[in-house]
This record gives sequence, structure tokens and C-alpha cells, in this order.
Amino acid sequence: MNRLIVIKIGGSLIKSARELVRVLHRYASDKEERILIVPGGGVFADTVRTASDTYGISDEAAHWMAVLAMDQYGHYLADGTEASLVTDIGEESIRAGVSVLLVYDLLKRSDSVEGSEDGSGIEHTWNATSDTIAGWVASRLGAVFIKATDVDGVLRDGALVSEITARELLGMGETCVDPVLPRLLISRSLDCRVVNGR
Repeated sequence: MNRLIVIKIGGSLIKSARELVRVLHRYASDKEERILIVPGGGVFADTVRTASDTYGISDEAAHWMAVLAMDQYGHYLADGTEASLVTDIGEESIRAGVSVLLVYDLLKRSDSVEGSEDGSGIEHTWNATSDTIAGWVASRLGAVFIKATDVDGVLRDGALVSEITARELLGMGETCVDPVLPRLLISRSLDCRVVNGR
């Protein structure tokens, strides 16, 4: 069996995301690749963000609600696409083809062993989104990490860059990746490819 690829599919791709999953499934099945999709939060997480702003939800509660929103998007991505839903990242869970990871239980288990090597260490704020969670999953698995979103990649001074270091990303302010992801990339010596999922 070939390498494992972790692809974070952003909520910004919701209109075409299931077709993307179907294409990835055909590719993975033909090539005997294993692709694990980590869903973004999309409109489901946006609802949590609105509720948090309106009703004053703590960062801790909002974090877990947003992680549950990722699971909702995961169910959407798998619906009608032949992708398998998985809740664990053990070797036996991820087979050839496409699997969609429901992350809530995995992160809850991981956070219960925080401080150990297995703990996620992901902060519970809006700065650490599904980008960071997907990066953490990819690093745990030693997988290739791809972020599929609705833009072509990182822009610097209005121009698309073909390669940039995570340290450079840290100093750029707002980009197409969440603010915590560059720190995770540095700490885990992980590469991330940003691609337009359309």
C-alpha cells in the first residue's frame, strides 16, 4: 500500500466538495492510495462563531462546538461519495480509498492525555482552526499534508508565492491558513501544500 495523504477540505469548498471527494476516491482506488480527509468547519463553524459572538460563549466551549461542526461537515462530505467515515487514526482504520475523519472523539481522547506525547497541545481559541487540527493529524501519521481551499495559495504583496517558510508565514499577518498552523509546522517539522480545491 502506498503513502498516506491527509487533505484538509475547507468549508469554503462546500458547493463542490463532494465532487472533489468523489474524484479523490476514484484516484485513490485506482492508485491504491490512502487519503484521509480532515473536514473544515465551514458554515457549521460559522454558526458557532455567530452564536459565540451573540451569546458570549467561552473559548473552551466554542472550541468544542466548532470541532463538532467539523464532524457535521465530515458527514456532509461523506454523504453519497463512497468515502468511509472514521473516528480513529490507527493504521487499521485508514484503508485504500478515501476516509473522512470525524475529529471530535479523537481530540477529546488526545486532550485527556495533554502534556504527554499523544496530547494534541492545540489551543482552544479561534486562532487554532481545522487547519491546525489537520496539520496535527498529518504529523501524527507522518503523512503528506495538503490544504484544499478556495484560493490558489499564499499571497505576499498581492503575488502568489510558490514556496514560503512557516517562519515567514508567522510574520505575515492574515493569510489563507490559520494563525497557529505555522507554529505547528515549525514544531513538527511538517510541510503543507496549499491548493485550490476548485
